[in-house]
Amino acid sequence: MRENFEWKVKRSNKTTLHLVCIIDNCTWKLRAVRRDEGTYFQVRSFVNQHSCPLEEVHRRHRQASAVIIGEVIAPRLQQHDGRLMRPKDIIADMKTMYGIQVMYSKAHDALQYALSLTYGTHEESFKLLPSFAYVLEQQNPGTITDLQCADDDTFLYFFMSLGSSIRGFRRCMRPVIAVDGTHLKGRFGGTMFVATAQDGNEQVYPIAFGYGDSENNLSWEWFLECLRGALGHIDDLVFISDRHVNIEAGISKVFPYATHTICCWHFGENMKKRFHRKDVADIMDSEARTYSEFNYNRHMEELHRLHKGAFEYAIAAGPHKWSRVHCPQRRYRLMTTNVAECINSCLKFARQLPMMTLAEFIRNMLQKWFHDRHAAARSMRHQLTDAAHLVILKRVEKCNYMTVNPIDWNIFSVKLKGNQWTVNLHLKTCTCNIFQMDHFPCSHALAAARERNLDYTSLCADYYKRETLIDAYSFPIMPVGHPSSWVVPSDIASRVVLNPKSKRQSGRPMEGRHASSSERTTTQSCRRCGQSRHNSRRCSNPPMVNEGPSISVPDEYRRKCSICHSIGHNKQTCPEKDSTVE
Repeated sequence: MRENFEWKVKRSNKTTLHLVCIIDNCTWKLRAVRRDEGTYFQVRSFVNQHSCPLEEVHRRHRQASAVIIGEVIAPRLQQHDGRLMRPKDIIADMKTMYGIQVMYSKAHDALQYALSLTYGTHEESFKLLPSFAYVLEQQNPGTITDLQCADDDTFLYFFMSLGSSIRGFRRCMRPVIAVDGTHLKGRFGGTMFVATAQDGNEQVYPIAFGYGDSENNLSWEWFLECLRGALGHIDDLVFISDRHVNIEAGISKVFPYATHTICCWHFGENMKKRFHRKDVADIMDSEARTYSEFNYNRHMEELHRLHKGAFEYAIAAGPHKWSRVHCPQRRYRLMTTNVAECINSCLKFARQLPMMTLAEFIRNMLQKWFHDRHAAARSMRHQLTDAAHLVILKRVEKCNYMTVNPIDWNIFSVKLKGNQWTVNLHLKTCTCNIFQMDHFPCSHALAAARERNLDYTSLCADYYKRETLIDAYSFPIMPVGHPSSWVVPSDIASRVVLNPKSKRQSGRPMEGRHASSSERTTTQSCRRCGQSRHNSRRCSNPPMVNEGPSISVPDEYRRKCSICHSIGHNKQTCPEKDSTVE
């Protein structure tokens, strides 16, 4: 392929293989004969010189089959930026490396073959899924898996929650779980369900993963039931999600004792899309995040004044679902489903892999996270986590401007710029509500603690401490090894799991999600000529005609030609340009 020559088979049987150049009368040839004592062929004649004329050389190499190209690109299938190689990338690489022009259809087939070489096929993945689940539970004690199939043995659902994650959440995490679903981009499509929390260092802490056909009521109810079986009963449990009706119905049925809240970012985007008012969404976000009832009422009055329909929409959604002040349980500092969205972003590449390969990709990712974060937690120099320590430092800076008046040994009055708050260090409360809602000291509590020379770490909940973070990642996640080394009972190894009946839509799957109205970027346009892709400083077009009232600009501020120093044109359109060159 590098020399841009092709060959064809002149003779091929059980004893002889004879290859010649595709161009007639060329001297290149290879002849091999089978040895008597085995299945090997011995090369008897090989002329490695071509006598083909250059005009006869073909650029579309017949030996560059999809299988050969797939074997070439398999080691570098995933590029440096984490993106999967595309057919057009394969076409460009084959042209650069071998000088071969590859058709798009052949590049697509080569990509699929390289994927099957590297990550296995979907059929093999579903076949090995029961054995994978068994070995995963044996290697990682406490792991919970669940594989559901239909009556005809076709795949329906798969649930996976590692024992290290279950233990870490129950012992060391705040009882707030963000749930979300995202599309799988493989051959059979489907949906991946994610349940995540956030550790004391503001890092994503995955709890469970599920795979189903779509985001319907049955699939969400199944996933939440598996999650309840893995976690058990959690006091003061709070769920955060978008406004998907099936999520809300599933939580109310499976976790009747838990509190379901909605993501304030999604809620604000819904209001922006419905009422086409960015200022309304901004006010909505402020009143959702505030800790004070007074500020909440002030924002609601402002919302009612700006848009009555948006006010009624917020009331109908239920302030107890989107407002921090009216939430029955503590949401701490988690007001969005960003921790779940981060997991979806980390698995952007893996979501197109076969099912068992995707599960192994997640296990390997969590194995690395647990190791790296455990080492990072042990190297922290403060009693609090690094993220919590930075928040304390920012709040301590405000304490220098506060006036603290003791009321008794534990109660203090803190004043700043005409405002006054009451802090109780024994009950760990403050009239700003931050102290008791987050279990983390506010700036007023830090000012009061300074008055009594108290260590500020004693005011923080255990969730934010270094030792708790070390404990959360102390149990490592073990690998499962290669399938050839698995020791699985015969009843599990012989279980039949067939491909699901559903398939994704034809065509190339979308790599990214649809951007909301607030995320769409605007195209830059020139204010001189009105066209895009350049600005007025680099504009060489004539100025656009404004039919409205014009504004007179003094000549000393107008742009002049650098050749003739006249006004109204530049050096590119100067009439004296040719004479100057001559």
